[in-house]
Amino acid sequence: IMASELKVDKFTGITTAGEITITLENSETQILQKGLAKVTAHLTLAGASDSDAALNVSSVTDGSTGKNTLVVTNPFTSATAAVGNISNHDDSYNRGTGIRDASASEFETFMFQASSGSLSDDDTDHSVAIHGDLA
Repeated sequence: IMASELKVDKFTGITTAGEITITLENSETQILQKGLAKVTAHLTLAGASDSDAALNVSSVTDGSTGKNTLVVTNPFTSATAAVGNISNHDDSYNRGTGIRDASASEFETFMFQASSGSLSDDDTDHSVAIHGDLA
């Protein structure tokens, strides 16, 4: 088998535009779009977003202590069609995170102190990735 390099500007499925099947390990297959993050963001707890890390983010607002509301530009098919994940950046390793799908286009992120369980804005920021089916 000869190695090759493929250079393209656009991938589109033939049968269905948004369904490109790829072959994984052990000859398993997966629809490519199902494995791609549809939203990414790097947030501070003051409701700011790093635009360099943002994908499909319309706005971020400070919801209250330890809470942000993230609004996406292109909504998901439903609130339950999205699966969110958060990582936090905290040097003291004392933070927990949570994300709630409030609607198909709005997600709430939560940052709390792991030791007390209280929502907190202290010395932390976080990154969000959301997977799912866009509407």
